[in-house]
Amino acid sequence: MVFRARRFMPAALLCCTFTVQASDVPTGDFWVIHHQGSLGTNQAFIADGDANNIYARPGGAKSLGVYQFNEAPGTPTFTAYDVEIDCAKNRVRIMGAQDYRSVFNELRPAKFSSQWQTKPEAWLVQSRDFVCRPTERQAKKMQHLGAMPASQMAKAGPELFRALNREALKATIMQQIDEAFAQMPAK
Repeated sequence: MVFRARRFMPAALLCCTFTVQASDVPTGDFWVIHHQGSLGTNQAFIADGDANNIYARPGGAKSLGVYQFNEAPGTPTFTAYDVEIDCAKNRVRIMGAQDYRSVFNELRPAKFSSQWQTKPEAWLVQSRDFVCRPTERQAKKMQHLGAMPASQMAKAGPELFRALNREALKATIMQQIDEAFAQMPAK
């Protein structure tokens, strides 16, 4: 496999601390395209929808960066994927992946299959829809985070987990209250 630095530049920039001028900071237009999991094990998938960061590939396919943030201990802080999408043939595949672990401040290659997916995972379907059906983003519950530097986007995953966990705790507490009221004797 040939390493293409351009593909993983956003991941590398998120991992490094260095001083640059404000005009040199890479930015993107980030969207939460999918989230899954539960309290303590959430995963959020964030795509960069900036037209300057979506690349044309041979055969009419397009490539974009998708970042999987993990909340569970022992998992990479995030994984940066290079996702290739062919809208005309309604297919998707992964062309590259890098895991970043903030505990060790290391970036390592992640395992992936570069085959066109016959039964893609939900986040890959959402990635395809993100590129191929941009007018349906709101209807598909994709949340716009906004345009920001890549380093700021790296903080969005943990913030999203805090919000998801608050909602999960609130729902659990409300369920317990409802169950308690249901068990109370009627007068």
